[in-house]
Amino acid sequence: MINILEIQFGQRNKVDNTIYTFDIETSSYLIIKGKQIPAYEYLNLTKEEQEESEFQSTMYIWQFSINDDVYYGRTWQEFKAFLIRLNFYNPYKKIIFVHNLSFEFEFMKDVFKFKEVLARKKRKVMKAELLDFNIEFRCSYILSNCKLELLPKVFNLDVEKQVGFLDYDKIRHSKTKLSQKELKYCEYDCLVLYKYIQKELEEYKRIDKIPLTSTGHVRRELKEKVLNDYTYKNKVQKAININPHVYNMLLDAFTRTVTRTPIGFMLIQ
Repeated sequence: MINILEIQFGQRNKVDNTIYTFDIETSSYLIIKGKQIPAYEYLNLTKEEQEESEFQSTMYIWQFSINDDVYYGRTWQEFKAFLIRLNFYNPYKKIIFVHNLSFEFEFMKDVFKFKEVLARKKRKVMKAELLDFNIEFRCSYILSNCKLELLPKVFNLDVEKQVGFLDYDKIRHSKTKLSQKELKYCEYDCLVLYKYIQKELEEYKRIDKIPLTSTGHVRRELKEKVLNDYTYKNKVQKAININPHVYNMLLDAFTRTVTRTPIGFMLIQ
């Protein structure tokens, strides 16, 4: 069931409180003189062959969950068509969780247009908003600071990631037939993530209020504890109430490095 929340952001917008998750499986391989070989054979190649080799990677299945219902497709065109249909029947803003969004983003950036991307540093994407869809992808790995296979144990989830059913050395593509065990492996990657986000949603009630990072939990808890503590807030305000000259000196000192010399300490740029 789709749960819509109305939230004020200057204008009145509606946010879908449904839990959405997304994941892909990929194959990596090498191309040498027109021949395709598995990526793990790279170390067995001669130096000349390594220099001539071209690394390639392709997505051969995607899986997308709406709560605990998991759908899948085999191409990016199918995924785009899926999002178009989802957006048509549900135009409200949707937040989709991806475990290690940085990996999926490297593929999606060549398929979709993004209007905003937030990253901690290069290739560490925290969230990304699509331009043509009312969709925001968020990284659940940065939120949990925990590998997907460890989520059930760490957060006491009633589901486990499937292990050993997918041979990552095998080269696959969108036409490769997948066994029921392989499909189940893909399905449970989404289900584990769904169960984890469900835990977070129980605490924060609104999908958009779930923090972006693991440290966000601590900051929010601290904020809630001191928000109405006016004695504490007054002490903090007095502690930082310095004149502009001292403030500029503190900033200048912060941007310099202190080093030891034979004649004592000195500041250097």
